[in-house]
Amino acid sequence: MDPFSKKLLEELEQMQQHTGRILRSMSLSRMMPLESEGWQPAVDIYEAENNIYVYADLAGVVSESLRVTVADQQLQISGFRQLPAHQSIACVHQLEIELGGFQRTVLLPSAVDVERVESIYANGILRVTLPKRTKKSRVTIRITPGA
Repeated sequence: MDPFSKKLLEELEQMQQHTGRILRSMSLSRMMPLESEGWQPAVDIYEAENNIYVYADLAGVVSESLRVTVADQQLQISGFRQLPAHQSIACVHQLEIELGGFQRTVLLPSAVDVERVESIYANGILRVTLPKRTKKSRVTIRITPGA
């Protein structure tokens, strides 16, 4: 690949990353008033040979309020975030941190073994490890004699 094409691809990749950040910060849930579902945390999904990893940005969420549910090829994360009360506030200049209840459902790229799912919550990041369901390469089918 010539140097110009390589530089162009690098620039396009940086532009894509920057655009993604802009779109996430201008999400519809931030622009509209909170509804019953609340806000939605940012989520990253990675796939490895044997596992799917889901990371959720949950800064300020108390771990006791978190709930993780897996069914079929869906992962649902829900919980509640509340900031400490400030009694001496006289004026608010900026509000960006979304508070209250939240729920986020993501589609998983493949079937998972729901019995072996694990999650860890540390430093404001929830990591869910979802082992992929192993597919049997060969199955013997019993033949039932017909009448």
